[in-house]
Formats: sequence, structure tokens, C-alpha cells
Amino acid sequence: MRSAVCHSEGMSVFCCVECRLLQPPTTQCVECAAGMTAPVELVRELLYYRDTKLLRGRDWSLITAFIAGSSIAMPVLAPVAIGSAIALGVHKLVLWRKKRAVAGVTLPPLTAAEGATTLYGVARKFRGTVSSLVDTGPVLVEHAAVKDKRGAVLLRRSESAPFLLEVEGAAPVLVTGVTRMTSASVPARIQVARGDERLGRMGVPADFAIAGNLEVASVAPDGPVLAVTGVLEDEAVAELAFHRDGGQARVMRGRAGSPVLVSDRRLIAAAL
Repeated sequence: MRSAVCHSEGMSVFCCVECRLLQPPTTQCVECAAGMTAPVELVRELLYYRDTKLLRGRDWSLITAFIAGSSIAMPVLAPVAIGSAIALGVHKLVLWRKKRAVAGVTLPPLTAAEGATTLYGVARKFRGTVSSLVDTGPVLVEHAAVKDKRGAVLLRRSESAPFLLEVEGAAPVLVTGVTRMTSASVPARIQVARGDERLGRMGVPADFAIAGNLEVASVAPDGPVLAVTGVLEDEAVAELAFHRDGGQARVMRGRAGSPVLVSDRRLIAAAL
């Protein structure tokens, strides 16, 4: 599973108002599990608020009302709302604010899921990779965030491909599902502004008034030793059947609200 943003023409990009994650259409944020997700064009005006508590009032109710109405009328389209119908309803609310700047928010620190274990090892390619925002090179996990001058997050994107964590003295662990890169030894930092092609690849509309530092942390195949934290489970994995009978393998599967956390072990050692 890869938690990627839809880039294909005609497909909606949703945004979680709580954590600012751009993602495919969903009713629940794939990372923080918040229910405040909608097409990014619809939540444009809500991104002007720094305090997300303010978003639980009239503005968000208006959007969810349109979503609910569309879902009842055409249940086959639930939970994804009909973009044109919703856009018509909120057009007047957002049109005059298009030139306003998106406000940054401070994200709460990520916490490991209950019962999680931290393993150390090197990430190896399993099925494939995703393309980095920086140079389109192959990576296994990447987190990109546009931040303002105060370090607050404006918008962000997270992508990953399933990978094998090669642990010394033990069988490889398959890392899959919702995976979040939390830190890198040398994250890329790039100045971006409205219209930048990297913002476009993130799923940011071209007319969004957004500018700041794009910080990208990623893991390439066969890179440095990682610290990977998640809940270990035993699952049958067909591709690993040649490793052991029945393909039974140790798996760390990230889920909404409980992503697998990945960081560069060198940063942990430096902090000790």
C-alpha cells in the first residue's frame, strides 16, 4: 500500500484540515484518522485558520452538509462527494479569499501505537518504489512539508511503498500500510512559491497563495540504518513464500491513527 496523492487529471486531492495532509479521496485522514477531510479546493478558506478548533463550527458544517446531501442522493458515490456540486455551494465563500495566504499550524508530536516495537535495520526494496519530490529518484518513504518562516506547517504530503526491513540476526520484517518518515539526517530544504512544479506534484492547486520552505525527508533503498516503530504481527505474504513455508512473515502494518514511524538511527544516537 502506498499513501500517495492522486495526481491524475480529473481526480480530486483531499486535504485533512487537522494535520494538513494531502491525500486521495477519503472520509478519514489516512494518518491522523481525523474526520475533517474534503477536496482541497473546498477547504481552501479553512486553511486560513491557525486554530483548528475554529473549524468545527459553521464553515465545516456547511461543507459536510453538502457532502452528506450528495451521498444520500447518490449512495454509490459515498463516501467521496461530488466535487462539482460541493464547489457550487461554497464558491462564493472561497472566491474572494483566493489571494490570502494559507496559515501554518503546529502539528502535535507523533506517538507510537500501543504495543509498538522499535526495530533497527536497513530498508530493502520489496515490490517497488515511489518518486521523490526533489529529483524524482526512487525512494521507499518520503515526507514533504511546506513550512512558513516560523516553522509551522502549511501543507504536506506523505508517500511510501512497502519495504523489507533487514534486521541483523533475524528474519526480514515487511513494513507496509500507513508509514510516516519522521526525520532524516540531512533533509532537503527548498524555497517554493505559488506555481512551483513541486507543489503541483504534491497536489497543491496552482492558484493557492502559498510560499515557504519545502522540507523533504526520505529513505532510499539500501540506505542508512533506520529505526522503525510499529506493531509486529504475523501475516501470510505470498511473495515471501519462498523464504518460509506458507509465506508467514513478521509484518509492521500502519493504519489510520497508528502509522508506522520511520527515522534515521543516526539522529537517535546523536541525541543520546
